Amino acid sequence: MIDLADQLKTEFANNYWSEWSQMDMPLLLVGDEREFVFNSEVKDSTFEVNNTNNASRASTFNKHFLATFPLLNSKPTIVVGTPENTNKTPEAWTVTLLHEHFHQLQMNHPNYYSAQKALNLDKGDQTGMWMLNHPFPYEDEKVNLQMKKMAINLTSSGSMDPSIVLQNHKKEKAALHEIIGDEHYKYLNMQLWQEGYARFIEIEITNDWLDHFDEIKQDQFTKIEIENLVNEQQEQIIIHLKQSSPKELKRVYFYALGAAEASLISKTNRNWKQEYFENLFTTDHLLKLNP
Repeated sequence: MIDLADQLKTEFANNYWSEWSQMDMPLLLVGDEREFVFNSEVKDSTFEVNNTNNASRASTFNKHFLATFPLLNSKPTIVVGTPENTNKTPEAWTVTLLHEHFHQLQMNHPNYYSAQKALNLDKGDQTGMWMLNHPFPYEDEKVNLQMKKMAINLTSSGSMDPSIVLQNHKKEKAALHEIIGDEHYKYLNMQLWQEGYARFIEIEITNDWLDHFDEIKQDQFTKIEIENLVNEQQEQIIIHLKQSSPKELKRVYFYALGAAEASLISKTNRNWKQEYFENLFTTDHLLKLNP
């Protein structure tokens, strides 16, 4: 499945960013007892080469892990447990690797870490845990109500004129800014840019896979399984946005909200891909009508 994810990246990533299709996908697969290196050489002496030529060592990471951060040769590395241990179907696990590979594209941007530091949200935390633990006002009822307004508007983009949805979104997002203030707004935009748009790309590539299913050399999955995955991805976005709330989902709510915003932007701003990396950790510059 790792080879399949790499094949999907090679086949479709160039449709989004040319440099993404040429980028390696260093990965550490964490098993129950050992963890294995893929798509990377290793200089760490704790790894040994086995007879499959995948360097490995006794597992040091949690087998339920699913994240991307600097690791192998200090480069952004996908660290992931097996489908069973990450509670994902094999087909969902495969496209999740592309979600994480998109994080590698983000993190390999030359200004990624300086722009992240310039947000001034870390409060001296050097571990990066502030990105998960920032005290966003998830429990605040006014915040929940305003984010729900944003969600309802964004989920109407399939039935309403996208230009109208865009104008409403800009208004509702500005209203949220007024409620939460500059610091929390920076955190919101960071999560939309980093996680929400990554979820959108994951869904888009799954759709690409379905549309070009017969062109992909694999025998692990049927077309029906990928069609079901596409439907499940879309349903999850709607369920999170309409039936749940920031109070319930906390940071995970940003994934769906950002994916819905990205879906809208893909309809209203034809240059969004070129502009995405012009300003890191914000999506406000993408909110314009350029059909």
